[in-house]
Amino acid sequence: MKQILLITYLSLLIIPFVGYAQQDSTLNLSLNEAQEFASKNNLSLQNARLDVESAEKKVWETTAIGLPQIKGSVNYQHIPGDIPTASFGSDTLTGQFYQHIITSLDNLGQAFDQSLIDAMMQPGQPFTLGTKNSTTYGVTVSQLIFSGEYLVGLQASKTYLQISKLSEEKQGLELKADVLNSYISILILEDNFRIINSSVKNMESLVLETRKMSEQGFMESTDADQLQITLNTLINARNTVQRQIDISYSLFKILLGTDLNNNLKLSQDLKSVYDQIINKSLRDDFDISSNIDYKMLNNQVKISELSLKREKTKYLPTISAFYNYQDKTNKASFDFTINHIIGVNLDMPIFSSFQRNAVVQQAKIEYQKSLNNQSLVEDNLKTQAQLLRFNFINSLEKYNITQQNVDLSKNVFKNTSQKYKQGMVSSMELTQSNNTYLQAESDNTNALYELLQTKIELEKILNEL
Repeated sequence: MKQILLITYLSLLIIPFVGYAQQDSTLNLSLNEAQEFASKNNLSLQNARLDVESAEKKVWETTAIGLPQIKGSVNYQHIPGDIPTASFGSDTLTGQFYQHIITSLDNLGQAFDQSLIDAMMQPGQPFTLGTKNSTTYGVTVSQLIFSGEYLVGLQASKTYLQISKLSEEKQGLELKADVLNSYISILILEDNFRIINSSVKNMESLVLETRKMSEQGFMESTDADQLQITLNTLINARNTVQRQIDISYSLFKILLGTDLNNNLKLSQDLKSVYDQIINKSLRDDFDISSNIDYKMLNNQVKISELSLKREKTKYLPTISAFYNYQDKTNKASFDFTINHIIGVNLDMPIFSSFQRNAVVQQAKIEYQKSLNNQSLVEDNLKTQAQLLRFNFINSLEKYNITQQNVDLSKNVFKNTSQKYKQGMVSSMELTQSNNTYLQAESDNTNALYELLQTKIELEKILNEL
């Protein structure tokens, strides 16, 4: 009885928490948490990891070519009908042939020993030329002793593995940047929605006051109509931004690798993200060897070099050894099966009318082109890093100016609103002041997005994202 009461009591404690867990399916993520979540669940990045696993298996596949190879074979055969036979003696064509020779030599005076004649003319025992049912089985063991192409191919497979790992690293870096951009875009859209919604509420209040004053004859009805037009435009803009927010959240869920039906909430606001990104210090110098694109290009150069080596190795011989064992379950009376065979194969290129030389020269050209591309990309990356530093400084200055313009235009709009209520300015001037404020907010938002984008690109090229 006590056990039943204890189980009931525990059930009552657990059920509320289970219900709470089922109801609370919201994914609440900070910027860093979103990046970690995407790194684990993004399907494209998972495919990149699978490519690395596939490349590792490819290395072993190539390695196994130079290791011992063992093959077995079994062959069953059945001979329908009668099995042919043969014999050596006088009752065969061979015996008749012997008799003809003996007679011809005797006519020429060449006598044969009688015992030899008897032996040759004695009827022979017939023997079968096969078996009704027979199974042949065998085992072949082969070993590659030397192959220049194999050695180069083994190096190339390891280089391709390294390329796959770098491709995974690059995709992870791109994913981090995409998560940053999506996170920032949603926060900026939500901030825009807040600003427009605030303007809608202010304009609704002004329209209501203007209509009341118009009804009392203190203002023209056209003033209220003019403000109503502005209000309608603001409402439409607010609805548009809301739809943009909804689709941005859906795209962000796909990027994160979570279900579209899950609720998603961003736990950081725009200011904290701004501080996290902008205040992050970066190195002053540019270590190009840490750049992911440069590292991938280095591996492409190695591939071109290995391709050149591979073509050169085609001048070298290929040597392999083998052992073969073969036998049968049922053997004919007269069987020539050889059980054990050991051998060595040597494949030696001798002359190809300079075809191999032409291929080697082409590989040399491709290798030189890869070196030239490496130098070109190195210069471009250095220039791009320097340009991004300049763009970051310019964007920061531009953002600070637009932030000042927002404060100034906001104060102007407030003062204009007060004057409008006092009848000192027209509705047209009030609308123009409101548009100036909204334009300043739009410019500030664009400048903020440009600033954050530039910082992200700078961190990417420095491999500090």
